[in-house]
Amino acid sequence: MPTRPRPLAHPVTRRALMASLLTLGLALGGCAQMATSPQDDQRKAAQTQVDQAISAEDPAALARARMALSQTLSGAARAEQQLGALETAIDAHELALARELYQQADTEGRWQAINARRAAIARGVGEWSAGNPDQARQTIHRIPLPLDADSERRRLILLGALEAELGNPLAAARYYAAVDDRLADDQRQENHARLWNRLTEVPTDRLRRAAEDTTDRQFAGWVQLALTYREQPGQIDRWMADHRSHPAIDSGFIEMLGAAAPVGQLTAPAATGPVAVLLPEGERYAGITREIRAGIEYARDNGALGSRELLFFDSGSDRIGANAAIEQAQRAGAALIIGPLLKDQLGALAALPADGPLAIALNTPPSGESLPVGVVSFSLSPEQDAAAVARRMWTDGHRRAAIFSADHRLGERTREAFANEFELLGGEVVDRARFASGQTDFSSELRDLLRVRTKSDDGPFQPIIRDDLDAIFLAASGDELTLVVPQLDYFGAEDLPRYGLGLAYNGNRDPRGDADKDGVIIPIAPLLLAGTAGPEHPLRITYEQAQLAGSLPRLFAFGADAAALAGRMDTLLQGGTLDGLTGELSVTATGVVERQPRWGQFRDGLIRPVDPTPGAALPDSITSPTRLPGTTSPDATMGGADQPTLTP
Repeated sequence: MPTRPRPLAHPVTRRALMASLLTLGLALGGCAQMATSPQDDQRKAAQTQVDQAISAEDPAALARARMALSQTLSGAARAEQQLGALETAIDAHELALARELYQQADTEGRWQAINARRAAIARGVGEWSAGNPDQARQTIHRIPLPLDADSERRRLILLGALEAELGNPLAAARYYAAVDDRLADDQRQENHARLWNRLTEVPTDRLRRAAEDTTDRQFAGWVQLALTYREQPGQIDRWMADHRSHPAIDSGFIEMLGAAAPVGQLTAPAATGPVAVLLPEGERYAGITREIRAGIEYARDNGALGSRELLFFDSGSDRIGANAAIEQAQRAGAALIIGPLLKDQLGALAALPADGPLAIALNTPPSGESLPVGVVSFSLSPEQDAAAVARRMWTDGHRRAAIFSADHRLGERTREAFANEFELLGGEVVDRARFASGQTDFSSELRDLLRVRTKSDDGPFQPIIRDDLDAIFLAASGDELTLVVPQLDYFGAEDLPRYGLGLAYNGNRDPRGDADKDGVIIPIAPLLLAGTAGPEHPLRITYEQAQLAGSLPRLFAFGADAAALAGRMDTLLQGGTLDGLTGELSVTATGVVERQPRWGQFRDGLIRPVDPTPGAALPDSITSPTRLPGTTSPDATMGGADQPTLTP
């Protein structure tokens, strides 16, 4: 197999990167030695953190250390350190960290004077951190070119991540291909995984058009590889012969992929060997862990894992704890790993060898990030729920929707997931409005959103709403929904079909608490429907077992399904489905576990099942996920937190 290295247009190596960091450390060290202010001790401590991060070759730690150091400085020096902290995080593709650091910065007004183009890139990060990825994309697109090499690399990294978040995988893959030559050698493998995962999300017909239209030879090679792997996996050797100097060959990515292996190196686990579960056991997550563990043990006791031994390891609450738990699982000979649970720990799974245990991560990576190649992701993702609501709304015959959402990160993510899916189906988001966290009076927002007018200026209030809406999506929590729905009715929208998120129902029968949610249709786990059903319901005993574990039966169902996935993974990787307690489960080509939920509607304070819609079918070319090669899609009918998504 060819291994000849390809010259880099902008070669960046780990040695060069660390040399630049060492230069930074010396420069900062000089500043610290000259300090005579009362903050001298703090500055020296911060400088020590910088030095340690450089020695450890840890860019994420360096970014945090630079932000900490900036707090001991003032004026232009403070601004330069804060801007540099953001850039260090971007360079390492730690984009969630970059957004976090932007929120800590307090010198944005000085960045323009340092460098206008660097300031514009940082401003895009700020808009993303404020929940507006579309505006962030526009800001970064509008930066005048050309840029210096470092700024251009950051621009491409951010545009790739933003396109991915905005649901444009082909555009995201194009940016990841464009930035590849500008990355350090040891970053390119992860970049190739991101690029590949985005291409697997693109429908085949769009890939074919891209292969015909793309003039960039490197990106065209990636597109042709994706098409070959999807349609003619036996012809990978032919592709290699035609692309001898392609980066997929140079970096060894093609070797990991393998001609016969499923996308992303998703291979069935060994037939024997324990299942290792990695969960945080500290006080902060004790309740969540208890309920998930109870579900896993329940599934084990009911045969989900066959004869496999079940082992539990404490993953702690950080990356170090996750690394230690993974090492323990490997020493125990685990064939499968369930976990970790926390978003910031998922990157630790990259340490698993190609022939190691198959991992089922219990979360999704931070926005703009990808899981390591070969890892399955299972979560109670509100974004999946929002996309499912869009499909349900479409099959219910609604084509014009309004969105009313909470003005926080969860509201933003679910609002965009719904809008992207609904518009892909051909629906129109006619209007949208937001409300603030903690708000109780929505009069102004609802009047504007519904265009409320009254029949007469005299007499009682008789509201009339706009006539160009078929339904409304309420991206809100259960408590928020309780406040919103009565006000919707007051302003004349009592007959407007309303849909919400699954997290609006906690799974416990509460007629008084849920009385003000009447009429709202939500995606729901099958197990939770048993809570308001009679004793004859087939899941009633399981539901009662879940209630014994704690107050969130959804987490019990999540744990039980994680164990069931582990026990059936070989079948699922061949395109099979699993009727789980959280919904019908299948595995996409990128390793994401898709949930097809059941549906419930609040009536008189109780959640009741809603029958499948017999109406319009969904367009397969739009909604069918990219399946594993040679498999078929599961039945797509609709009936069949920050908790860990539900996640901390």
